[in-house]
Amino acid sequence: MAAIVLHILFRFLHIASVILFLGGVVYARWVVAPTLATLPEDLQMHAAGDARRRSRTSLYVLLILIVGSGLYNLLAGPQHGHMYHIVFGIKVLLVGDVLAAAVLWAIAPLYGDTATAPRNNRRLTHMAIVGILIVLISAYLRSLTQQGQ
Repeated sequence: MAAIVLHILFRFLHIASVILFLGGVVYARWVVAPTLATLPEDLQMHAAGDARRRSRTSLYVLLILIVGSGLYNLLAGPQHGHMYHIVFGIKVLLVGDVLAAAVLWAIAPLYGDTATAPRNNRRLTHMAIVGILIVLISAYLRSLTQQGQ
């Protein structure tokens, strides 16, 4: 009984963390960045820096929860076939890409980047698109698990 509760808890943590992360990325890219672009430059810099400082801790907590719960789900879950592991390896590489982009976005103000710089908008767009691709791959992996592969 305790094992099933733990399994459900970690699946919930994983899915909820991914939802919050992707929702935050989409909101930052298509709501916050365009809004900041309408502000005067001095106010824009202040507001963008404040927003990143406030979101940095949440971002790191979500990234740790995503990776930690994902590893638990992999190790505690059922045994899988070769195809599952091949696709899972691709998913892990894409997750690493999103993690790196997220950390670069979070530390960009330390190097003088503004929140509305084209590079940061591309970074956020990239994280959103690759994040959605990872969710699609996860759905495929789930179907492989249900088929017993």
